[in-house]
Amino acid sequence: AQLKGPMNISFWTFDNPQQRPWIQKRVKLFAENNPNVKVDFQWFSFPDLGKKLSVGFATGTSPDGFVSQDWFMPTWFSKDLLAPLDVQQLGYPSMEAFKNDFAPAFVAGASRGDKIYGFPLWFYGYLNYLNTKQFKEVGLDPEKDQPQTWQQLGEVAKRLTIKDGNRFVRQGFKFAMHSAQWTMIQFNPILIGVGGQWFDKDGKCTINNEAGVKAMTIRASIARQYGAEDPADTIATNPIPQMDWVRERCSMFMCMPQPVDMIRPNNPEMAAGGWYRPVQYPGVVADKRISTTYGFNFVISARAPKEKQELLHSMYRFIMSDLADCWKDTAPFPLARKTGWSDSPAVQSFPYIEEILRSRDLGVYLPRTVVV
Repeated sequence: AQLKGPMNISFWTFDNPQQRPWIQKRVKLFAENNPNVKVDFQWFSFPDLGKKLSVGFATGTSPDGFVSQDWFMPTWFSKDLLAPLDVQQLGYPSMEAFKNDFAPAFVAGASRGDKIYGFPLWFYGYLNYLNTKQFKEVGLDPEKDQPQTWQQLGEVAKRLTIKDGNRFVRQGFKFAMHSAQWTMIQFNPILIGVGGQWFDKDGKCTINNEAGVKAMTIRASIARQYGAEDPADTIATNPIPQMDWVRERCSMFMCMPQPVDMIRPNNPEMAAGGWYRPVQYPGVVADKRISTTYGFNFVISARAPKEKQELLHSMYRFIMSDLADCWKDTAPFPLARKTGWSDSPAVQSFPYIEEILRSRDLGVYLPRTVVV
């Protein structure tokens, strides 16, 4: 329906070669369908978006609406910078219906009290990516021998490792060491799995305890006990954290769903041969395999005038009204929503889609606190 106007709104998002163009396309179409509305659309790199928003809120130049990485939500909550969302304006009959349509980890990270503050786009869990060719080279079946526990991961990684004297030719498994965020993402399920937690109810760090030591011992075992990794031997970078795995310098690596378009320019043979597959993270015990999840939320500034808040509800609902188109443009990044897309033939025929969705639905969210 045509909206009243004229009205100008500002909207910011993160840059990503696959996801940002789709958001931009949908925002442009919304403006074309509503000629009285003008959208000042801007995008920034992941690190810059958070910085720009913080400066914007401090100086009164923040946008009316934006896409927030879900790990920033506590920061906005702590300063009451977000407006609660009206789920009925987003197309849901009730708050219960809204919450039931998304993974528990998303709901926990986007709500405060009985109100919801984020309308999610994509939400996904990390997966353990196996090089199936290398598995078969050492007599392992990528399906039957996929590591289900951290002990099994160490044993499998040891079999996959190749060394020339003291030099690694191939590491069996690789933890990311190029950034603190990736270190936390990959360590998070280990800590949760042994019964630990990052922060207490007051936001104070609690990792320096028995559970934290146990989790760190598990993490260090890949290098120290099984000799399957050298943390300093890596070509990973922020743009391509999984570069060691893509270049076949390691046989297993845990990361978000991988687009073929990322693999192809760095290893066309792997992409063409399809000798890789994602499986669930290992667990401390085999029947509790969980990973870290994260995602992106449409949010509305609490400082935006009421009429702009209502307009943003309409724009967000419009953007997310064609999920088939979203999947077509942004696969394999799964949408946060459970309904309206995942049962389509295009999705169901996607390789390993069940693994991708399972990691999303069973995952735990990133540690977060505003206490320093």
